[in-house]
Amino acid sequence: MNYILNNLIKKIFPRKFTKLVSDTYQYYSFKGNYKNFNEINLRLTRYDSSKVMSRISNAYSISINNRFLFDRDGEIVKKKDQNIQLLKIITNLQCKKDSQCIIDFGGSLANFYRNNLNYLQKCNFKWLIIDNKNVCNLGRILIKDKNIFFFDNIEKTKKFLIQRKLNISFFLFGSSIQYIENFECILKEIFKMGVNTIIVDRQPVLRRKATKYVIQKTAPWAGNLSYAVKLYKSQSLINLFLKYGYYLDKNFIAFGNKFLDGEYKSYIFKKR
Repeated sequence: MNYILNNLIKKIFPRKFTKLVSDTYQYYSFKGNYKNFNEINLRLTRYDSSKVMSRISNAYSISINNRFLFDRDGEIVKKKDQNIQLLKIITNLQCKKDSQCIIDFGGSLANFYRNNLNYLQKCNFKWLIIDNKNVCNLGRILIKDKNIFFFDNIEKTKKFLIQRKLNISFFLFGSSIQYIENFECILKEIFKMGVNTIIVDRQPVLRRKATKYVIQKTAPWAGNLSYAVKLYKSQSLINLFLKYGYYLDKNFIAFGNKFLDGEYKSYIFKKR
């Protein structure tokens, strides 16, 4: 429905006008200043809700039947926005003989994998998604690629790695850290697993202001959803990785609309 509505809006209004409205909405999309996730007591959207699952499923169905369209987190996009710098780094990591799988935390329906397959298929590997149970169930129904696997927690993923005797090429967070309440616990587990490289892609971060909890609002034409978010200051996020044994190897600007006091960035962290 959002794809139909977007097309209708674009036919009625000039492209410059619709882009201005969209960019302005994105710029002010993070609202409020709360102490923690629990304090955000407004009626928010759960990422495992039926509304979100329906949007993800519908967007996938549209994109899979149209080679000129792509889906990302329940949205239809016409441009892949491939980050060539990041993809070159990933390709080099993948092609190592001892690296046989990638773990994608919060990867939805393997969006990153599917939208960058022209680069990622150069090497033979398994793509392991960790997400909520509803996303995993949906993924197992819709995704038929034999190299993609879905798990609803880290423990199940670890058992799979042991059973298949797989080594991890890298751990990927594709614009998902901001939604994770217990991220520090996950980071600690990743270190224990012996993961040498963590890639954080399309991460919204604050440039100078302190880390805060906010509500992320999506536009009416994008579902009119509300999510609880921990918006990290860039240096605070880097320091958190340092605390759990990872140093910053590279960072660069990622795709994503600039927002008030912040921007989207990609980070490459390496184990000390």
